[in-house]
Amino acid sequence: MNRALYRGAKKLQKVFSLKANKAETGIGTLIVFIAMVLVAAVAATVLIHTAGSLQQKAQSTGSQTTAQVSSGLVVDQIVGFDSNTTNPESGGLNYTVIYLSVNTGGSPIDLGNTTISLYYEGHAATLVYDQNFTTATQNGNSNLVSLVESSSTWGGALSGTNFGIAVIHNPSNSLTKQHPVLTYGSEVAIVIHTSAVFGGNGIAQGEQVTGQVTPQVGSPGVIEFTTPVAFTSAVVQLQ
Repeated sequence: MNRALYRGAKKLQKVFSLKANKAETGIGTLIVFIAMVLVAAVAATVLIHTAGSLQQKAQSTGSQTTAQVSSGLVVDQIVGFDSNTTNPESGGLNYTVIYLSVNTGGSPIDLGNTTISLYYEGHAATLVYDQNFTTATQNGNSNLVSLVESSSTWGGALSGTNFGIAVIHNPSNSLTKQHPVLTYGSEVAIVIHTSAVFGGNGIAQGEQVTGQVTPQVGSPGVIEFTTPVAFTSAVVQLQ
């Protein structure tokens, strides 16, 4: 009888031992499963945040790229003026006028934040806007030569580090002295005193000039021309 009780106790102990081991295994598995769920949740949160951040950056970059490509300045023509009207063939181009407009469908451009770079005979010049040398109150001009050469127009001599603006067409009335904003359909003439920039008589015959008009946003307007080997008039078409 004692043996029967002993065997029964052994069997019960074995059964309860197996159940305890299974319970411990189940709890361990549950802990691992919960940990995996938490890790997956954290990883998903990080991925969602990263995806949202990348999307915003992509949209911002796309907008900036679109504005950069679609906007910009167009150099319509470049004209040089020789102050030696009596014998232009012996002179140089004392003033250079660059006619500018905005790309078709382009965004407005504030010319006050524009710089002009010029390269001529080993000289490099960078010009910035000065509102004191700007006439922004007119639409069209019958004689731009007299406008350029008249010091009273600019309130003094145009320097070699600045450029002036003569308004040709301003339908939106956005071209003011403080903020000369060039919009689509408007046109201005950038006036440069090349004698003050490069010294002497300015730009001589048969010389190459390069540069660009660089806005704050958008593609620049390209300047590239070679002056005629002989000047036959006071007004010279350059580009």
